[in-house]
Amino acid sequence: MTPPSQRRRRPASGSQSRSPRAARAHDRATVRLSDRRSSGGLWLLCGLLYAIAGAILTALPTLPWLWLVAAAAAVVQGLVLAGPQALQRFQWLTANLMVLGSIVGGTTLAVALSVALNYLGTDNLDDLTIASAFTEVVGYSLLAAGLAALCSLTTAALGDRLLRRYPSRTTSLTLISTCLLGLFIGGGIGLLI
Repeated sequence: MTPPSQRRRRPASGSQSRSPRAARAHDRATVRLSDRRSSGGLWLLCGLLYAIAGAILTALPTLPWLWLVAAAAAVVQGLVLAGPQALQRFQWLTANLMVLGSIVGGTTLAVALSVALNYLGTDNLDDLTIASAFTEVVGYSLLAAGLAALCSLTTAALGDRLLRRYPSRTTSLTLISTCLLGLFIGGGIGLLI
C-alpha cells in the first residue's frame, strides 16, 4: 500500500487539466485576439485625430502650403516608427535620430495647425485688444500643440502594435496611409461645412 503523501489525486470528472503547451497556445491566441481589437481601436483613433487636424487645416483654403506641411509631417511620423517597441530594435544613434524625426514631424504638424487655428481666431479684428489677442494666440497654439502631440503618440503606439504582426515597411505604409487618409477625409468634411 502506498503512503497517503505519495497518492495522486485524480482530477474531477468535469475538469481536465491542460498541458503547459496547450495553456501557452491558448494564452498566445487570447493575446493576439485582444491585440487585434486594441489595434483596430487605435487605428480608428489615429485616423480620427488626423481627420480633426485636416478639418482645422481647411480654415485657410488660400494657403495650400499648409496642407503640404501637414502631409509631410504625417509622412515623417509614419516613417520613423518612434514607439518604444520599435526603438528597442535599433542602436542608440539610430533610435535617437528616429525620435528626432518624430519630434520634427510633430512640431511641423503643430506649426501648421497653429497657423490655421490662429487664422480662425481673427474674425473680429475691430474688437481685438492686446490682452485678448495674446490669450487667443496662446490658447490656439496650445490646442494645436496638444492635437499634434496626440497625433504623434497614437501614431507611435499604433506603429508598435502593427510591428508585432507586420514588417516595418508594411507598418510604415499603413501608418502613412492612415494619417494621410485621415487628413484628407477631415479636410473634405471641413470644406463641406
